Amino acid sequence: MPTTRRTTTAAAALGMVAGLMLSGCSTDPDYCSQLTATQGAFDDLSSTDVLSEGTDTLSERYEAFSEQVDQLLDSAQAEFAEESDAVRAAVDEFGEVVESAADLNLGDAAQQFVPALSSLQTSTTALFTSVTEACE
Repeated sequence: MPTTRRTTTAAAALGMVAGLMLSGCSTDPDYCSQLTATQGAFDDLSSTDVLSEGTDTLSERYEAFSEQVDQLLDSAQAEFAEESDAVRAAVDEFGEVVESAADLNLGDAAQQFVPALSSLQTSTTALFTSVTEACE
């Protein structure tokens, strides 16, 4: 009977370890953990002063934001389809401004930057708000 007792004790111990491991796991959707990084990348992008920092900085910050927002949108699309679609459209529009900015003088680039950023800010704010509320 000692073998049965050891087996039962081992099974109980494994059950406790599994329970502890599972209780430490988050059940939040991926978009909850991706939100902060995406917001930070957006803040960096939106604070870019094209006139003083130039179009290279704008391009770098756009790329960083684009990578972060793609991850967020991939995980949030199913639950936040309307907001995600609006952000994707605004990101694409902003990307076109970033691409064309290298061919423009800084004044013209800054003029295109402002309305595209405004559109991007409106759509990301809506998504960030919805995601934040769902993750609370």
